[in-house]
Amino acid sequence: MQLLSLLILFWLVLPTLARASYVTGDEQLKAVGASFSWPDVRSRSLKIVVEYQQDGQWKRANLGSGFLISPDGLFVTAYHVMAYCLHNQKSHSRFAQTVDCSMANPRVRYKAQNGDHEYEIQILSHLREEDSTNGKKLHTPDEIIKHRDFVIGRLKADAQTRFSHWELRDFEQGKISLNEPRADFELKPLMPPKKVFIVGYPRDGEFEIAHGFLNLTDERHRGYFAADYRVYDASYLKIAGIEPDTKWGIGVANHMSGGVVVNALGHPVGVVVNGNQNTAGVLSIENVLETFFSRKRDSESQPQVILTPTQTPLYLKSTPH
Repeated sequence: MQLLSLLILFWLVLPTLARASYVTGDEQLKAVGASFSWPDVRSRSLKIVVEYQQDGQWKRANLGSGFLISPDGLFVTAYHVMAYCLHNQKSHSRFAQTVDCSMANPRVRYKAQNGDHEYEIQILSHLREEDSTNGKKLHTPDEIIKHRDFVIGRLKADAQTRFSHWELRDFEQGKISLNEPRADFELKPLMPPKKVFIVGYPRDGEFEIAHGFLNLTDERHRGYFAADYRVYDASYLKIAGIEPDTKWGIGVANHMSGGVVVNALGHPVGVVVNGNQNTAGVLSIENVLETFFSRKRDSESQPQVILTPTQTPLYLKSTPH
């Protein structure tokens, strides 16, 4: 793991020439194997912005990205995208307890843009800052995977409003060990590599979709990397139906953090939390769901998501299980 970790750390912090891994529209998206459309992706994605007062004027900045996971507006984003809103709660983990990021501070207002609409934001569930990012902006690969840099939020909208959202696949329970979230590991090749699309809103740009392969993982299913590192024999790639000259690594622009990582069928694989122009660090969707959701229902009012194709409900935990 040490060699791979050092190499990936180098890529995560060193600016490089951008890889040509972005798609620019619906036709190109379909041409590279996606079963979903450009409008599908936009309707399920969020741009997280903040409005703040400076010299008596309201100004606006893009903070990151997010993605919808239920028709009533539940969404996932990165903890570090919401860090300022959660500053007063950073010493505590909160489960199904509302933090209103659009109203808590009269001088700072968080908003989420979804297509042509804009919504105020609530954060429902988050871990302590120590567990999420440890207050750091740059992380080594083991820090990325050992931390759970994600939160569950909700868009504030009328009860009748319904949102387009990503369908979450059912998964084997217990793969993520919540009792040992920071257990040591060795990076290993992901067999087979996962073809994915990473969605988000760069700082000064419009909506973007990058594509490529996740090719490294840890044995505890906590996360993945798309790294510019050849870890497969040409013979294996041929058997897997992947071109031997495939360009490894996926470019992630600043402020795409919190965006969804989906496979070609449109099922979330994870949330992107770190990266640069040719490397992406991704925390698995199972990591998010095992941390904040349960298959046990504690009350009638618990927010829920539905897993496909089993139609199994997952309920937002009100306390850690």
